[in-house]
Amino acid sequence: MKSSKRGRGVLSAAAAAAAVLSLGACDQIQSLWKSEPPAQAQQAPTEGKIEIAKRPVELPKSVEPEKPAVDENKVLAGKVKSALGTDPALKLLAIDAGASDGVVTLYGTADNKKNRDKAARVAAGVPGVKSVKNELVIVAGS
Repeated sequence: MKSSKRGRGVLSAAAAAAAVLSLGACDQIQSLWKSEPPAQAQQAPTEGKIEIAKRPVELPKSVEPEKPAVDENKVLAGKVKSALGTDPALKLLAIDAGASDGVVTLYGTADNKKNRDKAARVAAGVPGVKSVKNELVIVAGS
């Protein structure tokens, strides 16, 4: 029993000492806040003259971000895909189109030779298409 009471006493003494030290540190911090600034900081500048602007300063107008350049190849490929999608027989097929400098390449599958050739004709009829590479593969049931 004595050892537990003795342990509590030592613990209480340590806690009290810590409290006293921390309160003492608070006083030191407050004294730093209350102290006067160095002599250099109190002196007013004697050199130079401060002038107030008499007219408002014009700030540059915000520059609008440039719009990204239009990728003509993507636009042309989109027009070809749209044209293929308007044909009732071709819109059911898995056909993709790519373009490079007016040359359109058709990718995907067709269910027969007739629709494969029809897709090439439709693509060739789109304004801006110079030639068509028909890479469509005939797959029965596609």
